[in-house]
Amino acid sequence: MDSNRTLPEVSFSIFWHNFSRMLPRMLWLPIILGVLAASLRYSYIRFIYTPTYQCYAVYRVSATQTGALDLNSYGYYLDANAASKLASMYTNVMSSDQGQALMQERYGTSSLPSTVKCSAETTLLIFTSTASTAQGAYDGLLMATEIFPEAGSSLLGEFTLEVFDKPIMPTAPTSTMNYLVSTVEFGVLGIAAGVAIVAALTWLRKTVHNSQDLRALLNVPCLGILPQVHFKARTGADRTVLMTNPKLPEVYIEAIRSIRFQLRKELENQYAKIIMITSTIPGEGKSTLSANLAMALADQGARVTLVDCDLRKQSLKDLFGITEPSRGLVELIAEQDNDLEAALTSVKGTRMKLLSGDKVAEQPQNFLSSPRLQGLMNALRRYSDYVIVDTPPSGLLSDAASLSQWVDGVIYVVRQDYVSRTAVIDAATTLNGMDVRFIGCALNMAVQNTSASGYGYSARRSSGSGYGYGYGYGYGYGYGYGYGYGYGYGRSRSQGSKAQGGSDAYKK
Repeated sequence: MDSNRTLPEVSFSIFWHNFSRMLPRMLWLPIILGVLAASLRYSYIRFIYTPTYQCYAVYRVSATQTGALDLNSYGYYLDANAASKLASMYTNVMSSDQGQALMQERYGTSSLPSTVKCSAETTLLIFTSTASTAQGAYDGLLMATEIFPEAGSSLLGEFTLEVFDKPIMPTAPTSTMNYLVSTVEFGVLGIAAGVAIVAALTWLRKTVHNSQDLRALLNVPCLGILPQVHFKARTGADRTVLMTNPKLPEVYIEAIRSIRFQLRKELENQYAKIIMITSTIPGEGKSTLSANLAMALADQGARVTLVDCDLRKQSLKDLFGITEPSRGLVELIAEQDNDLEAALTSVKGTRMKLLSGDKVAEQPQNFLSSPRLQGLMNALRRYSDYVIVDTPPSGLLSDAASLSQWVDGVIYVVRQDYVSRTAVIDAATTLNGMDVRFIGCALNMAVQNTSASGYGYSARRSSGSGYGYGYGYGYGYGYGYGYGYGYGYGRSRSQGSKAQGGSDAYKK
């Protein structure tokens, strides 16, 4: 096995396939970012937004004498020029000593409660008052229109302001903020950012996409591709992914037969009987493949024994729905029982034998290093044509590496787009260091485009509810396989559903 080989680049079709699978799982990220962006935007608007109120007053200007206005004509032209001069001098008048003194005398302040501007249109003088409150805008306008004529008469000469449009208290701000539109816009941006992050994670996530990836990664033959299985939604229906289930899709059964054919071809003319099946982490389907491959080999008349070597979690009995008491490796080693054949259990509907017990080991290494294990393996070799050994994931525990010295070869199971390539390489390299022979690998739960030549294979699906693997680690400290620290063995706890229990059976 060469772990330094260069893997093919991920095509857009592969990327889109993985992205469409990852997005539903990580939909919480765009939703959270969208809500967060919308909330921050709303809070920011509420914090910085200040309403603006405006109040207007319009006066008609009549110039009674030229005075400082230096006007040389009368009538309309005189009044228009007077209005223009008054508007241009408004700021100087209000800030003059005369204006400030009048403000202080009348209102006890030297500043207006609003910003008042003055402009002229023909003979009209327009005052515009702006403030953050309606009352401020109204009061400031009244104060300005009262002070300006009196303070300006001494500077600009005599003029008369006749009310043309009296001021009215504003009822609504002139500047409004559309909270909904702005909040929604930022919410959409947050969702888009979340989707972009998921896309980036999809692109950076280096997993096994197809059989070509798998062969390049492990440099061993790919024995077959197992499609993801979907069952029709029926209450109480058998949903186990086993060849004994009549509802199992034919495409999956054919995939198992193909692996059986490839395995026998690889083992032809070789004295290889004990085959270990393992994976990198839980949930990749190694136990399901072990059970189906054992049944497929037995269907051809071979004497096949399926051995549950997961001493922390004897799960194969649950997979087959067997509830009767039985003995497995833990019992045989601990009790120094040599009657191997009596410990084997028949599985209904199959020709194979099962070695799986009711007890689990608190410290499996004490059993795996026991000389009695070698004797049991030799006895199994004599009794069977094929021995299929189901082990714990090699990427989490050393059990598979310890067992590898008693087996003739390994089949490595990798679930499509599930575990990182680095983790696969690390686990496989550990096994390779034990001088165990890699017979081949299998790509499991393939959804589509898993052929070596391209991304064009699509597993047939049945309508109705999906039947897939749950993701999660289940071994070791902190992973959910509780076991003690002392030597010996204890009664096994319930480890998931029975044969009719649903997805737990499929993800072993």
